[in-house]
Amino acid sequence: MARIIRLAALTGLGLLLAAPAGAEDVLNGWARRGSVYERIDMDDGTPQACAALCRADGQCRSWVWTRSDLTGSYEMCALLSSVPTAYPAPGQATGLSPRIAERLDMAMDRAPSSRESRALHEVTAPGH
Repeated sequence: MARIIRLAALTGLGLLLAAPAGAEDVLNGWARRGSVYERIDMDDGTPQACAALCRADGQCRSWVWTRSDLTGSYEMCALLSSVPTAYPAPGQATGLSPRIAERLDMAMDRAPSSRESRALHEVTAPGH
């Protein structure tokens, strides 16, 4: 059963405080399928409020926010326990938990392994 969250309650809990810069990117017009462990009806909810709920929940890895005209009642926030591939979905938005986003950023900043370097060299060598 979905919980109904009012934005005033979220603000009172401190969940709408700004996230660290770069911690969350909202993909407007995209959604994810599967791994939903909680659906939360939101009175006047926003993608940023849904991201804040995910940020505050240690189990959340990604989230999906849905407009009220698509749900037939309230805006809905779905918290996901994994990071399924995003797909185009008008009227929805999705994003990653800051923990997952940070892990991805760290992986992108590391130097290629010797195996990866050899493969890159083979692909970019003249004659290929």
